[in-house]
Amino acid sequence: MKIWYALVPLLALLGACTDDGGAEKRCDPTVPGTICTIAGNGSNGYDRDADTRAIPALEARFSLPQDTLRGPDGTLYILDWNNHRLRALTPGGDIVWVSGRGELGGSLDDPANGDFNHPTNIIFDETGTQIIVAAWHNSKVRRIDIATGAVIDSCGDGKRAYFGDDGPGADASLDLPTSIALDPAGNLVIVDQANQVFRRLDKDGTIHLMAGQCLLDAPAPAGPGPCAEGVEPTRCPAGPDGRPSGKFTCGDPATYCGEKCMPGYGGDGGPATEMRMNQPFGQAATPAGRIAYDAAGNLYFVDTGNNLIRMIDTDGIVHRVAGKPPVDGAPQSGYSGDGGPALDALLNYPVDIALGDDGTIYFTDVNNHCVRAVAPDGTISTVAGVCGMKGYSGDGGPAAEALLNLPFGISLSDGVLYIADTGNCVIRSVVLE
Repeated sequence: MKIWYALVPLLALLGACTDDGGAEKRCDPTVPGTICTIAGNGSNGYDRDADTRAIPALEARFSLPQDTLRGPDGTLYILDWNNHRLRALTPGGDIVWVSGRGELGGSLDDPANGDFNHPTNIIFDETGTQIIVAAWHNSKVRRIDIATGAVIDSCGDGKRAYFGDDGPGADASLDLPTSIALDPAGNLVIVDQANQVFRRLDKDGTIHLMAGQCLLDAPAPAGPGPCAEGVEPTRCPAGPDGRPSGKFTCGDPATYCGEKCMPGYGGDGGPATEMRMNQPFGQAATPAGRIAYDAAGNLYFVDTGNNLIRMIDTDGIVHRVAGKPPVDGAPQSGYSGDGGPALDALLNYPVDIALGDDGTIYFTDVNNHCVRAVAPDGTISTVAGVCGMKGYSGDGGPAAEALLNLPFGISLSDGVLYIADTGNCVIRSVVLE
């Protein structure tokens, strides 16, 4: 079935989660600089009765967890990605079920179903009474009422396409919405991953294009290429209900408008509406491209396929923050640069981002199996994991000496960095020094 299309590539990428940590996982997570596993036993799975009972955190099984979110009462919400559930680590140390039944709901095959299908990112709404979910394979943004558990569709019609800008968000089509954030005015910004754009859902429910371009490149003699010099792209035809398409092409609309938006790179130093980025798309896509606002209102984002951290400032201008830009269209990847300027460093498939109160930018360098940071002076360093080495070890010791396995997600709360150590099927934490 189509709903499984990203599972096999991601499992092949990750390999099976293994319980290599053993007893060393039981360490004191309050010691500054020390990494500890705080949830998960390291095996990939789900306990059959876990929806109805509490499980001690280090005995619970997860399947490729993607993200965490800490509540004001100390509850840590965990997106259990391949179990299609939201779970929580209680202040008492148990894992409890919150939402989702693992039924692969609301996919291409069944857009009306009310369950979750590989949710990737969570934030609180302005009131703190709802959790907003980027429901990735549902092609929707949804809300969970914390008090009642009710799931409410917020944006997206469940069809993987690009329609509906400047109309009702509930009727718009998204394609792999992977990340969400509230802007300073309280509007919801959505990373529409496969459409290569950011979209903004206003408080009144209207959706708009905010940044990026969905271009369908016309053919060049050697294959797909950009529009010829001086040729302006044209908008693809509207949908049957009159919703405007968000796709543009310089080629024959009948040939190209059915294709996926093409990744690219461009726009640094210019307006965000002219920016191009490279987010994974298609059958082998994995979650990518997350975002975060700083206190000044600048939007930081991960350009995953280009191996970059970038930023849109409050004037709408795009800047590169970390990573080397593509050369002749080819992204640069690897590991280098610690101790030097972040703009000269090499990254390898960065995915998630979190911002410290002091201006430090933390991000997951997934294929380097580590978490890195860019200091306010622009210097890059490693915070957790040994970059370039994959494994599961180090609990109870310095975070930068531990081994991680494809850490997709991070969040930061009250000086504690929470790491979704996805390939190890555990959640780990570090009290930052």
